[in-house]
Formats: sequence, C-alpha cells, structure tokens
Amino acid sequence: MIQGNKTLDFTTKAFFIAMVILFIFMQVAFHPSYLQFFPQFHEFSWIHHIHGALMVSWVVMLIIQPYLIIKKKYKTHRLIGKISYFTAPLVFISMILITKLNYLKMIGGMPFKEVAAFQSLNFFTPLNFLLFYSLAIIHKKDVFKHKRYMIGTVFTIFGAISSRLLIIIFGSSIEFYAFFISEYFGISIVLLLLLNDLIKKVNPIPYTIVAVGLCINIISIHARYTEVWQSIVRFIVDRFF
Repeated sequence: MIQGNKTLDFTTKAFFIAMVILFIFMQVAFHPSYLQFFPQFHEFSWIHHIHGALMVSWVVMLIIQPYLIIKKKYKTHRLIGKISYFTAPLVFISMILITKLNYLKMIGGMPFKEVAAFQSLNFFTPLNFLLFYSLAIIHKKDVFKHKRYMIGTVFTIFGAISSRLLIIIFGSSIEFYAFFISEYFGISIVLLLLLNDLIKKVNPIPYTIVAVGLCINIISIHARYTEVWQSIVRFIVDRFF
C-alpha cells in the first residue's frame, strides 16, 4: 500500500508539472494569433473570447486538481470536480461553435474541397473531449480510470498548442504539417502511457480508448480529400452549419 501511494504521488506530481508547462506553452502558442491583440482584439468575435477563456479554465483546472490531491485536499478536489459538470459541457459547445465559425470564415475564401479537408483537424476533437470527460465522470470513484480519462482530455487540447508552437519555430510554411506532427506526437505519448500500463500489468482499457479516439482523428486527416470524408463534411454543414 505504501509503495502504491508513492507511485500515486509521483504520477500526480508529474501530471501537475506537465500541466503547468502546458499552460505556459499555451500562452506562448496563442500569442501571435490571439493574445498580442489585447486589449482591442479587433476582428475577433465573442465566440473566440469565450472559447479561449473556457480552454484556459480547463487547463487551469487540470493544474489545480492534481495539486489538491498532492496536498490531500480531497473535499476541495471533489468540489471543483462538480463544477466541471457545468464547465465541461460549455467547453464542448465552444469547440463546436469555434469549428462552425472557422468553417463559415473559410468557405467564403476557398473551394469547399479545401475547407472540408481542413475540417478533418476539428470535427472529432469535440467528440473525443466529450467521450473522455464522460468516461472520467462515469468512473469518478475509480481513481485509476478517472485519472487516465481526464488525462485523455488533455490530448484534445494538446494539438492546438503544439502545432502553433511548431509554426512559431519553423514558420507558416509548415502549417498543415505542424498539425500532422502534433497529432502523431500526442498519440505517441498516449501509446507510451499505454505501454507502461501493459508492462505493469494493469488495466489497459482507459488509454486504449484514448488512443483509439486520437487514431480516428488522425485517420480523418489522412482521408481529408476522399469522397467519403468530403461527403461527411457536406452532410454535417448542410444540416447544422
């Protein structure tokens, strides 16, 4: 039991540190495209602001929650967990709205085929977030599963941050490739976490589900110019956008 608690403390501290680093990277990544326009924010809508605030609040929550576990403040941890019942649906809705906004903005300036291809970066992300969060709440009394599914929600944000960092470093010429690299980097981390669970002979299902969700997203990116994907996008935008 003592060894198990030591392992839990180590992984919780590691996750806490990782989230602090991700938060810092988030500020750097979104500075050129958003934060530098503070306070006027010309040409940005209320959807951009609400979406940005919600995504930041989610990362902040993922910093606070492991910190509370480390400090053994379990009641506060559970309270914030209950607050997420309200914020998580808002995050999901904001992801849908920002996807719709980006689509409508792009469709006026380029062929539908290119716009539909670009949506391969966006369409599955809200669904993955909703899936991973829902599973985390369903298993909220099972710390092992709950933690892994909450970690899964990080990877629905990870690509947007890491891809922008790559563009900052290497320039806009690698824009779409940056998204590719970010998605593969993200799923590589999840697969390493899954491998770690397999080595330790513990339940591999949580990270397997996360990996499958991310893999579907990657497949859609590779299939972005196929008739099937173009038809899926056409079906969705005609009925909901």
